[in-house]
Amino acid sequence: MNAPPTANPSATRRPRLICFVNGIFGEGFGGGDVYFYFMARTALEAGYPIHFFGGHAFKNYLEKQNLPVNLTLTDSSPGRLGDVGTLPGQFRLLRDFARRLRGTLRGLNEVKAGDIAYTASDYWFDTIPLIRCRARAKILYLGMTAPTLGQILFRRREDIASVRLPSLYYWMSQQLSLRRFRRCPSGIVTYSHPQIREYALRFGYRESDLWYVPNGSNVVTADRVPEQPKKFDLAWTGRVHPQKGIADLLVTLAWLKQQLPDFRAVIIGQSRDKLEPLLRKDSLHENVFFSGLVSEEEKFRLLKSSRVFAMPSHYESWGIVVAEALVAGVPVVAYKLACYPPVFGDFVRYVSPFDGGQFQRALEEEIRNQRAGRNNYFASMNLADLKQRLSWETAQQKFREVLAHVTDLKNQGS
Repeated sequence: MNAPPTANPSATRRPRLICFVNGIFGEGFGGGDVYFYFMARTALEAGYPIHFFGGHAFKNYLEKQNLPVNLTLTDSSPGRLGDVGTLPGQFRLLRDFARRLRGTLRGLNEVKAGDIAYTASDYWFDTIPLIRCRARAKILYLGMTAPTLGQILFRRREDIASVRLPSLYYWMSQQLSLRRFRRCPSGIVTYSHPQIREYALRFGYRESDLWYVPNGSNVVTADRVPEQPKKFDLAWTGRVHPQKGIADLLVTLAWLKQQLPDFRAVIIGQSRDKLEPLLRKDSLHENVFFSGLVSEEEKFRLLKSSRVFAMPSHYESWGIVVAEALVAGVPVVAYKLACYPPVFGDFVRYVSPFDGGQFQRALEEEIRNQRAGRNNYFASMNLADLKQRLSWETAQQKFREVLAHVTDLKNQGS
């Protein structure tokens, strides 16, 4: 993912792209940060010079991803946040965001009217500078819908933790951002899931203000990895969080061990410290291999070494790991969340939410089919078409179209 981007030398001179990225505060990064990388990379390759606003943690991110460190630092040093999952940690994180907002506002005089301003989040610490800066062309990215106030208060959505502060200020931030940004002339909202369009229209945006720039997966790397012998019956990757259906995953692993001789599973990513003690309680540790942090190629090698991918999540905004499994040619069994069918259609084998027994039986049946050589999962489906739709190249092409559109709007307003 981190090959150095190169500008297109034949491209007409493009306006500068200003990116406000104050949300990266630690070493780890998630799906939104991967999305931002691919959008930044394609902008550079299309000839748009980029100037970033972000903190020291973001500076480390740029260096690791081999992106140009053309950066206005918005903090004086990395934050010492400790455990941000606790209530005190959340307040420390809130203050950390606030100091980067102040640092950004102090540097807004660097943004010129001829620039294009972009934020890859709808959080207040990025959208307030976006709204206040002098750039005539502005783009706000909307990656998911915040929970409603009622969902937060009564914990009616699976991504709401017992410490409700993150969900509360996300709700407040999205409300503030979308209502204020709507007043910006020539403001464009990009969104990555088809369902978000109707949500944004409720805030009074016009159809022409909304551009679909989908999420993606690394199809190029997946195709580069050859087919592998099947070493594992089941694969899983994700954060260790109740939203991801961790309890369902553990029960499913124990059940499959009883049903299938020599059952083996692989857990991809940095979750061993949290999951292995739980697996030992059920004597599952000998059946599960932890890969640790791996390269993109190794991730797809492990996926292709697996017979089926289990997706027990109770809430997702898109499902990037589902896309990665599918483009690797691995069958997926998942609860039928509302976000999946608009993106993946019938390529996923759905079961009723949240019927653990049905989930387990569907996985067992698929594993047995794969073990017996009955690989009919994709036989009647156009996997090549799905891979094209789910590729980062498709997403990047859409983003280049957005940049060309706002450049035209800016030039017309000059």
